[in-house]
Amino acid sequence: MLTVLALAMIVLFIVLLSAKKLSVFASLTLVPLVFGLIAIAVTNHGIMDLFAWIEKGIYFSADPDTGKVSWGVISPAMTILFSILYFDIMLGVGLFDPVAEFFIKKAKGDPLKVILSTVMVASVVAFNGDTTTTIIICISAFISLYRQMNLKLSYLAIVIVAPIGIWNMLPWGGPTIASATAQGVEINELFAAILPGLLAAQVVVILLAARLGFKERKRLNYTTAQGKGISDESIQEMLKAVRDKDPELKRPKLFVFNLLLTLAALVLLIQGEIHGSIIFMLGSAIALVVNYRDVKLCSDRLEDLAPDVLPTAIITMGAGVFSGVLSGSGMANALANTIASLIPTSLSTHMAPVYAVIAAPAICFLPQDAFYFGIASVLKDVMGQFGITPLQSAVASMVGQSFRLVSPVIPALYMLCGETKMNFVDFQKEYAINFGWVVLIVYLVVFGLTGMLPY
Repeated sequence: MLTVLALAMIVLFIVLLSAKKLSVFASLTLVPLVFGLIAIAVTNHGIMDLFAWIEKGIYFSADPDTGKVSWGVISPAMTILFSILYFDIMLGVGLFDPVAEFFIKKAKGDPLKVILSTVMVASVVAFNGDTTTTIIICISAFISLYRQMNLKLSYLAIVIVAPIGIWNMLPWGGPTIASATAQGVEINELFAAILPGLLAAQVVVILLAARLGFKERKRLNYTTAQGKGISDESIQEMLKAVRDKDPELKRPKLFVFNLLLTLAALVLLIQGEIHGSIIFMLGSAIALVVNYRDVKLCSDRLEDLAPDVLPTAIITMGAGVFSGVLSGSGMANALANTIASLIPTSLSTHMAPVYAVIAAPAICFLPQDAFYFGIASVLKDVMGQFGITPLQSAVASMVGQSFRLVSPVIPALYMLCGETKMNFVDFQKEYAINFGWVVLIVYLVVFGLTGMLPY
């Protein structure tokens, strides 16, 4: 009975999200509340048990025998809150502007350099973790140049999204937050595990972008000896798209300070000795005071950034209700046992890479929160029955991010396709052929070598 309830709860959650009948927060809280009440009715639990399950899912639970404490979503929620705040502040002060401007200036009129500059600018801007912002900045900066040089706009589209798919998996990015929360692992622990794969994927994406650049050189009969270039006016127009974004917030004189502060925060985060929320809370306070010394300016920045900061943190807290009811009621265990019993013995030792490959289409076509909170949270227990740790399960679930940035549920991609005059299906095919499958293989190989995907 509990298995049926778990399946029904997950399916309803996914359907409501996909059909946009409820918001993510409402789905994460109200759906498990209803099914928690049903679970109480068919078992020997009381109404107060339901609230105890929710409390453990949000805060923590302690094993009465071992005394081991398992944290709920409060830990990642606090990290999410302050990491998004910190990097929004850094984006506002213009920390990433000099790097973006450098690559734009270096592009000149060479198709290869233009495409490589595009991928590097997209990589840098994507560090703030926001897909829409990255697409808007990159399109504004490069589309006129691509048209002027007669470069394929389809290449512009796929070269922009390829690095976004990688750097969305930074600790403050949605996928890492959702996966860590659903699997019950620390964000900095998960990030340290996936970092080798991200770095390898970035190198491969640059090489694949270079391949597209060489193809464009050949198609346009361009040679370096021709010395083709673009006017200073065109370069300035491209730079204007970067410089004119909230110029009143920029602090170019404090670039070195902001860079050192950010590098220090990332080093501490990777070391894992200090909780991520503390690192970014203190970093945000320091960044605000140094960059915006006036008390009113600091307060105004906090108010302006609240719409970016609060929704994700609130959704993460809502996930505590979902995971708390699913686990506390016994539904997660029942469903995991059922799935494990259906898996052929021959596949049991290869479950991590099998799961990783299956995750790719699932993450592409399902809302991200639906996949991680509705499916991955249950599969974690299935993986555990085959000797795969929650961290390894979390890494396996991240491999599918190689195809996330062609998902039909990401609104910003329709804007990208509109600007580059592409049919969405053609965009998906172009990305899959040139980037998607290669990045997927890179993740499988690298995580296999690091032991995060045991074969």
